[in-house]
Amino acid sequence: MPPVAPLASWDMELARMSALMEPVASPSPLVRPADVGGRGPWSVMVRDGCLTPLTDDAAVTAAHPVTAVHRALTLAPQVPRRTVVTGPSAVWVHCGGRPPDRLYVGHRDGTHRPEVWAFTSVWSGRGFPTDSVLLGGVPVTTLERTAVEVALRVPPAEALRMVAALRVAGADLAAATRSLELRTRAVGRPRARTVLAEARRLEDPDALLERVAAVDAAP
Repeated sequence: MPPVAPLASWDMELARMSALMEPVASPSPLVRPADVGGRGPWSVMVRDGCLTPLTDDAAVTAAHPVTAVHRALTLAPQVPRRTVVTGPSAVWVHCGGRPPDRLYVGHRDGTHRPEVWAFTSVWSGRGFPTDSVLLGGVPVTTLERTAVEVALRVPPAEALRMVAALRVAGADLAAATRSLELRTRAVGRPRARTVLAEARRLEDPDALLERVAAVDAAP
C-alpha cells in the first residue's frame, strides 16, 4: 500500500490547485510605453501596425476594435473626483477622431471648483452627474448632454461638426433641444438652438464628417 501523504501536504496541494483555477485578472486594455519597454518599442509597434494609437501615450492592440471605453480610459488618470468628462473631450470619447488638445470636465454648480492638471478646462452647471454614463468607470456626459454643452460653449462652426458627429453616434437631437429649452438659465441659448437645429436638418451628417476629416488630414 502506498504511503498516505500527510494532511498538511494535501492542504498545500489543494491550495495550489485552487490558485491555478482562479480566474486571471484581465490586464488593462490600454497599452502604454511602459508596458512594452519604453517609448522606442511602443513607437515601433505603432509604426508596424501592431498597436492602434489613441493618444501620445496610449494605444490598443490592433486585434481589438477601439471603443468609447478605451478612449475614456485614456482620460481616467486626469479626471478629478466629482467631475465628469464633457464638451469636446466627451465628443471624442463617444465619436473618436482626433483627441482635443485640452481635457474638458464639468462639475456641479455650487460645489468647490476642483484642482486640475494643466491644459484642463472646467465647466460648471447643473445636472452633470445625472446626465452622465460610466464608460470603463469614467463618468462622461451622455450624447444628448454633450450636444447641448458644445452647442452652448463652442464656436458655432466647430460645434456643428461636433453635434453632427454625436448625431451619427446616436444622439437624440430632439431630446437635446428639449433639454436646452428646459434650462432656466442658458447663456448662448439662441446660438445653441441654431446649432442643434442645423445639425438636425443635415440630410447626410456622415458626408459632412467625411469632408471635415479630409480637411483635417490635409497637410
